[in-house]
Amino acid sequence: MGIDEIYINLRLLLLPVIVIIGIEFVLIGLYYFLYYRNLQSEGKPWIQMKKLFLGALFIGYVVFVLELTMIGRGHSYFLQMNLDPFSSYMEAWNKYSLRDLQNCIFNIIMFIPMGIMLPLINRKFEVFKWLLLVVVSSTLFIETYQTLTGAGLFELDDIINNTLGGIMGYQLYRLVASIVHNKKVRMKSLLGNLAIPLVMGLSLIGINIVYAQQEFGNLAINSFTKWNMRDVHLTSSLQLSSAPAVAPVYKRIIKRDGVKALLQQKLGLTELNMKDDSGDGEVLLKDKSGMEYTFFQSNEGGWLLAENNYTPERTSFADKEQMLLKAKTIMADLGILPQNVDFTELEGGEFQWSPQNKVELNENYWTGELSLGLKQDGSIYLINNMLHESQFVKKVDILSPAEVYERIKNGQFPQLVRNAILKPDQLVIKKGDQLELTGIELSFIYDTKNFYQPIYRVSGVFNGDSNWFTLIQARRS
Repeated sequence: MGIDEIYINLRLLLLPVIVIIGIEFVLIGLYYFLYYRNLQSEGKPWIQMKKLFLGALFIGYVVFVLELTMIGRGHSYFLQMNLDPFSSYMEAWNKYSLRDLQNCIFNIIMFIPMGIMLPLINRKFEVFKWLLLVVVSSTLFIETYQTLTGAGLFELDDIINNTLGGIMGYQLYRLVASIVHNKKVRMKSLLGNLAIPLVMGLSLIGINIVYAQQEFGNLAINSFTKWNMRDVHLTSSLQLSSAPAVAPVYKRIIKRDGVKALLQQKLGLTELNMKDDSGDGEVLLKDKSGMEYTFFQSNEGGWLLAENNYTPERTSFADKEQMLLKAKTIMADLGILPQNVDFTELEGGEFQWSPQNKVELNENYWTGELSLGLKQDGSIYLINNMLHESQFVKKVDILSPAEVYERIKNGQFPQLVRNAILKPDQLVIKKGDQLELTGIELSFIYDTKNFYQPIYRVSGVFNGDSNWFTLIQARRS
């Protein structure tokens, strides 16, 4: 979720909160002018104004939390639980994803106001145990509601993060109270009350240092859980080799510079305007006849040139051989195809090139495909280049198929969500399940540093489901 998306969502969520707090302040104003001043003159104010304002803000905060966690959410997680501690942090590490980490951070930040406001509203919560009881009870209530209604998973990490947020808020309250009381900042109080954010900040710095020192990136497929396979019936008729083996590692080559200029030069296009969105570039172009095209280039190097408002015609060409020659001539002139590609003619005047998968161990590796669309008059309406070149880096030692089988036997593999219709119990390994391994094949997947690493695709039949498969890192770590 980007900054703009976060800002838009916050605006929508804060609108009802602001309205509720506004109504509360109006009621507090009426109370002040109708009752409070008279009671104060008699020396017996009913409720202090400060507590009323704090209470109004706290109610608004509670509404905001309910919007985030309970109100208006879907119902697709009925009775699902994740009781693995710190699994969300492990998942964020495996993906090296700020998006996944920000979910943990948001859960911490969400409960910081509670730790600050409760002691201000009631001095009873200046005692840590009472505040902790309310914080833990609140997050348990939210998690229980989510799992019973399907609005979310019951996650142990959410309880940990919410509790950390409440404690951090309480420590901030203690720090400010100490400064106000002593009229100075005491180093012991400062370090003690900022211990949690300091430790978390230092941990993030350490994690980034470790990540930078790694030769390769992380793989999202790496499992942070371990299934109990003791009472699972595991079989296989495969002949599993235990001989040592090696496999190549590649590095994706991202080429962004010069593509637009090449298309403008070769196709006679001129630029009208440009839009850039987080590394993704979008440019409006036109040819000599005034026809407009949109050129889009992703931050991963893929690009698309498409004529605006054109729908491909599903008719055959009058001179098919001439159109085939035209398509090949255009690609030869652009000079963007690798060697050893397969050519396919599609419908609607579209032609496709894809690299052959015959690669030697120490050669560069191409993936993806490139499509060219031509109209009846031979002019271009589409070029979609999703070809990616991966440069050979080195050979690495990999697990043998026999060792992969042992990984499965020991429960060291992820249960992958293979399609949207799978039920939760189909993703859990439990007593009495039956798993027959039918294939162990070497494949490749990109890691978080754009290295193309070897993995094993293990296929099988799981409780009658013949589409079952999992992915396991092949490189020895």
